[in-house]
Amino acid sequence: MEIRLKTLTPLWTGGVDQTCDRLHETGLIGSLRWWYEALVRGLGGYACDPTDDERCPDKAGKRCAACELFGCTGWARKFRLRVLDGNGRLIQDAIKVNTDLILDFLELRPISGEEKWLLAEAVEIAAKYGALGGKTTSLRQTRGIIEIVKPIDKPNLKKDIIEQWLRGFRQVKHEPEWADLKRFIFIPKQALNEDPRQIARRVDPNFLLGQKELGRSRKVFVFKRPDRTFAYFRSQETYQRVLEEWKAHFAPGSIKTGEEVLNEL
Repeated sequence: MEIRLKTLTPLWTGGVDQTCDRLHETGLIGSLRWWYEALVRGLGGYACDPTDDERCPDKAGKRCAACELFGCTGWARKFRLRVLDGNGRLIQDAIKVNTDLILDFLELRPISGEEKWLLAEAVEIAAKYGALGGKTTSLRQTRGIIEIVKPIDKPNLKKDIIEQWLRGFRQVKHEPEWADLKRFIFIPKQALNEDPRQIARRVDPNFLLGQKELGRSRKVFVFKRPDRTFAYFRSQETYQRVLEEWKAHFAPGSIKTGEEVLNEL
């Protein structure tokens, strides 16, 4: 499967001294997996956190749907990712703005139609509403904003088929800290009267913006040029409170929920 993209900002995939010295495929694969996990959870499936003590496989050797494709201990990833330029040449240097990319997924073992569908949809969601890469925003630079330049050739499957397929894998209740598309809020194009982070801070300062001393990462991501915001939440209560606050401050129709995105699949 090939996915053709164009970068609207530089793409950070990892490197030494906090600089992106070259293309690191593992950093890109990690970001792809993060969106894949969020989508799987949003569709009612289970996706483990590969850094968690309860990561796959479990004591019975079962894997979650994300590990089935991306790999885990004792089970290799089903694909090799090649990142090519618009002419099909392998990219090795750091990826800059306005770069044409081809994500070329080479099957090492058979990849099911359901997995291809989920992978394609995860990339589309990241392109429309989020970002890709190991680091996205910083105080000085926006990174990881991409657009899809050619429709992805993906299996013609319905969402209910995918939800049924996901029930065949390891099923455990996931931690509320983990990204679940059902509790995402997106502002794809924003005309802001106030920084969304300031509004979120009034609702839940610790969780949403993070506390390094407590090992908490931030959950609100604000991008400039091009403008967009996305955030995710650990509870339905916090999700609803921030959603109501943002709707009160931003232009009508500028807010899109993860539930709405899921319903469009």
